[in-house]
Amino acid sequence: MMSRPPAWRREGKSMSNPGFLQRVWPDMCAAYRDAALGRACLDLQERYNVDVPLLLVLCIADRVGHGIAAENLDALVIESEDWRAAAIEPLRRARQAMKMRFTAPSEQALRDDIKRLELEAERLHVQRLAEAFPPAGGEGGTAASQYLALRGMPNDIATQFLQTFDIAYDAQVAPVVALG
Repeated sequence: MMSRPPAWRREGKSMSNPGFLQRVWPDMCAAYRDAALGRACLDLQERYNVDVPLLLVLCIADRVGHGIAAENLDALVIESEDWRAAAIEPLRRARQAMKMRFTAPSEQALRDDIKRLELEAERLHVQRLAEAFPPAGGEGGTAASQYLALRGMPNDIATQFLQTFDIAYDAQVAPVVALG
């Protein structure tokens, strides 16, 4: 499904925080290295079809106080779904289909290449999200919880995930940002 770019994109508006644009991928990777956050992300991806890169971008935007209006969140979700369906999910399906079925060294090497491409597709996804991120609007600090509600996640599970993210961010990202 190809969507029409949201109004803020057609008008050439986007987030004007270059620090966010430059830091979102490294910060996301650093936070994701936390084992509890990694497990929580995979669980939400499997149970609620959560777009993990989008969720983590929203969590980081919340941490830096960048609010997003509800209609802009909806447009960002649609745009995100387009990339995910076209670029990430086919690679993920191929990689997962090969797991445990094809074990020769050359087959494992191919699976590793697919995994690398999947990660690169996710990095580009985050770059696209950061570049397309709408100008500030709406209530700051609520984008991730709004997205989780859109995915049909119960409040208690969403709250638990957001707490897990905060712990990972505080442990893995905040010290590095403070040094920079």
